[in-house]
Amino acid sequence: MNPGGARWRGPSLAVTLMLAMLLTVGLAVGGMFLFSNLAVRRQVSRLPPEVQAYLRARQEAERLGQQLAPTPPVPEIRLGDADENTLSPGQSSPGVSGSVVLPNGAVIAVTGGRREEGQGRRPERAFPAVLNPRSQDFVRDVQTSLVQAGLLAALVAATLGLLLARRVARPVTAVSQAAARLAGGDLGARAPVLTGEREVADLARTFNEMAQSLQALERERQQAVADIAHELRTPIAIMQARLDALEDGVYPLDPAQIGLLSTQTQLLTRLVGDLRTLTLADAGRLGLHLREVDLADLAGQVVRDLGDRAGARGVTLTLRAEPAPLMADPDRMRQVAANLIENALRHARARVEVQVEADADVARVHVDDDGPGIPEESREQVFTRFTRLDESRARDTGGSGLGLAIVRALTLAHGGQASAGTSPLGGARFTLVLPLRAGG
Repeated sequence: MNPGGARWRGPSLAVTLMLAMLLTVGLAVGGMFLFSNLAVRRQVSRLPPEVQAYLRARQEAERLGQQLAPTPPVPEIRLGDADENTLSPGQSSPGVSGSVVLPNGAVIAVTGGRREEGQGRRPERAFPAVLNPRSQDFVRDVQTSLVQAGLLAALVAATLGLLLARRVARPVTAVSQAAARLAGGDLGARAPVLTGEREVADLARTFNEMAQSLQALERERQQAVADIAHELRTPIAIMQARLDALEDGVYPLDPAQIGLLSTQTQLLTRLVGDLRTLTLADAGRLGLHLREVDLADLAGQVVRDLGDRAGARGVTLTLRAEPAPLMADPDRMRQVAANLIENALRHARARVEVQVEADADVARVHVDDDGPGIPEESREQVFTRFTRLDESRARDTGGSGLGLAIVRALTLAHGGQASAGTSPLGGARFTLVLPLRAGG
């Protein structure tokens, strides 16, 4: 960001693609120029030294703006043979001279004249006045063609880059606009999933899934706030009404009224504690004091503590357990077992059974009841906070809708799993699976 606070924005996708394609064309044309020059240099290096010198002189003259003397046309050479009346090899008719390229590639100068009697005149080598102009024209034509092809390729690359940029940038722009609306608080914003590149379509779908998750989380948050307010309002309203009645003398201040107020206070305390536990678990800040415990002994303690409550409800509470040592927080695991058994007692007709099993890797806890059970489509829902399948009974029996949510949160914190199913007794079965880690 610059000192003025404005964030620098890079070039658009269209400009970037066009520049990339133009750069590619430029590199290709430049590479062709380079290799053509190397090819010309390689061919020149094969010429005789006097031809190379002539080419260097001509190049220097062109650089300085000078011009070499014009060269005569290449003469038609008539080579001699064994006949005395013919010209000697390398000679031409009188007055005709110039240079010629022999089949082996050598360039020689020839002079005109007749052979004298008994003598043969050898051609004198002179400065090569002629280099086939067709070769030079061919090089220039090749370079001109390269320039023209490069310009045409650049035009095509720019057009393709623009079309490709529009094809790619349109869905990306749509996602960006949807993200801006989402950031502005419109959780219903969605990006159109346009047909085209698979990656861009996947980006739009992923964004829509993220937006849908955020919208669902916001609904859950709003519902949680409403549920918390509702749960807190009920005991507070009861306490406020009872205190007003006591103040007005409607009820006498006796132990029964104090006990009623104490019960509502305990309910508030437990509700606040449960909310704090869930909040810490969701934030990953739930502290666990791990030590070696026997899950069977811990379940037995909870069953004994809740025996009187089960008897008051006319429910038989039994335990079948085998040793299951593991590393866990005993207070948190006791809270898990108590929540499961209390939930079963609230819904059981006559029986609740608790089983603890262990094998080589995991320990399992089953809590079964003979109540109405849980519909299959609601078995995951019961682990969400403030969920009650029996609204008419839940608050009257002391449930706040947080017990099973705490069970799952604490079980996950110990590396385990919690699930609901059908019990052999005909009601609901809640199962905990915890990893066995013997202390040492």
